[in-house]
Amino acid sequence: MNQSRNLDIPSRAAARRIAFLSHPGASPHKFFLSILPSNRINNMNRLKKSLCLLLVSVFILVASPAKSGLIINEIATGTGSDWVELFFSSSVRDKIDISRLYVTMYYGTNESLGTEPITLYSYDRPETPYDDRFAVVHLTSPGIPDETDRTGDTNHNGYLDIYCNNYYGSLWNSEGVVAIDTDDNPASGGIIDFVAYSNRDGNPNSIIQSSVDNAISSGQWKNILESNIQAGLVDIGKTGLKPYMSIARKDFIDTNRPDDFAITSFQTPGKPNIFSSNSGGKRLFKCLRKRITIIPGRGRSDTTNIQLRVLDICNIKFRVFTSTGILIHESQLYRSVPPGDFSIQWRPFMSRASSHTSMYIGHIEAVSTGRRISQAEKIFIILSRYK
Repeated sequence: MNQSRNLDIPSRAAARRIAFLSHPGASPHKFFLSILPSNRINNMNRLKKSLCLLLVSVFILVASPAKSGLIINEIATGTGSDWVELFFSSSVRDKIDISRLYVTMYYGTNESLGTEPITLYSYDRPETPYDDRFAVVHLTSPGIPDETDRTGDTNHNGYLDIYCNNYYGSLWNSEGVVAIDTDDNPASGGIIDFVAYSNRDGNPNSIIQSSVDNAISSGQWKNILESNIQAGLVDIGKTGLKPYMSIARKDFIDTNRPDDFAITSFQTPGKPNIFSSNSGGKRLFKCLRKRITIIPGRGRSDTTNIQLRVLDICNIKFRVFTSTGILIHESQLYRSVPPGDFSIQWRPFMSRASSHTSMYIGHIEAVSTGRRISQAEKIFIILSRYK
């Protein structure tokens, strides 16, 4: 019988060690690997690769700065009182004072946003009753005090309003640009964000074209078709936007291209954009909150906002009843409310009838005369006069 077959397992391992160490190129590291089973060696190789990938990932995270940016999120051009919504985002908790910046179309005379700090945050702070990431700039509303860090949301509409005395014609509903800039000069290199739109009538405006060229030079807009500048702008349709429409960013990613935006029938100032349509549906609105609690000393105790999402143009009325069916409040008739977010205010402590601590029933009724449909919804309001 072959003598090697009579060796036990430890003896065979010792023979392999002696043979390996007697080799001229042997090293302790190679020797260590030679005595390990093959499956353990493979596991160690995988572990080394994983550790290398982890170190590379940590290096990238440390070396890469946190991304943040102030962007144009929504534009309303056909309202008669045009506005632009700003949004601030960051991968970390951050903030920015926008008061010294301009929201401008680079035509006529424009002014900076404010004279005292107006701070946007990259996150929605729980201590404020509005979303701290947004601000709505009204371009041609001089004489109205801005909502700032000091004042907060004074008109209680759920977002910060900034009022500017810009060029009286404001945003053209045919072709135009909107920019966030450090000044009112597109050639100075201070553009922070930029959007250009057009009805694509084949007759580009030379002033608009000049502003687009400056934005391209600053890296804030991409010229996708050099031969046809209008084709590289956001398309608003041949007749422009209807009063309830807006140019809205599809998401919070900015590639400086017209594809970042779409036309929506839902204006949502101070809130994330929505694009879904209810055309042909049976619903005219949706209640965003069906149970509301009002307690003095918590938030704005004298006012409550009934938040609706209007899905089609309609007339709306709001009534409040006691649990026994007595009418204590009746709103005005809100005529031709356009699609989008809509707020109805009720001040229970200023009602014609005394509002005691109790549960009240709110009735919201809507009628669409064009489509000859109606809708009614019920909400519940708990009112407490005790803190």
